[in-house]
Amino acid sequence: NKNLENATIVSAENFGYSVNCPPVAIRPGTEEYKVFAPGKPDPLTGASPPVIYQVSITDTARECVKTNGGVIVKLGIKGRVASGPAGKAQTVNVPVRVVVMEGRDKVLKSELHRIAVPLQAPELAADFTKIDESIMVPVSEGNTDFHIYVGLDDKATPGKRRG
Repeated sequence: NKNLENATIVSAENFGYSVNCPPVAIRPGTEEYKVFAPGKPDPLTGASPPVIYQVSITDTARECVKTNGGVIVKLGIKGRVASGPAGKAQTVNVPVRVVVMEGRDKVLKSELHRIAVPLQAPELAADFTKIDESIMVPVSEGNTDFHIYVGLDDKATPGKRRG
C-alpha cells in the first residue's frame, strides 16, 4: 500500500495514552499584592498611602506529555498588573514563583520567574502570561504524589503589602 510507505510506527504504549497531570494550585495568600507609594498611613483615618500598582494571578493551566524519563508539564500562568491612583507609565517586574512538591514536604523544584510587564498610558494596566516548560515529574499512578504551586513572590518588592 503506497499510503503507508512513510507512515510512522506508533507504539501502543504511547498511542491514546492519557497522562495524569499533577494538580496546579495558586498558593493561598500569594495570588495578589499591592505596592504603595512611600509614606506612613494617615494618622487620622489610618488610610494607607495611595497604591502605585496591584499585581494578581488570574489563572493557571497545564498540559502533560509522557516521555521516556517521566512526565513533562507545560504550565501556563496568567495575571494582570493594574496601576492605582499613584500609578505611572513604567515596567513592573512581576515575581512569579513555581514550586513542585512531592508529597507534603519535599520540594523538587522552586524557581522564580521575573516577568517584565510594561504599563503604558492611557490604561496603565496590562495582562501577562508565562509558559514554563521546564517541569518534569516521574510517572506515577494518577500523579497524586506531586503538586505544583504558583504564587507571587513579593519578598523582593519594596513598598509592597498583601491584601
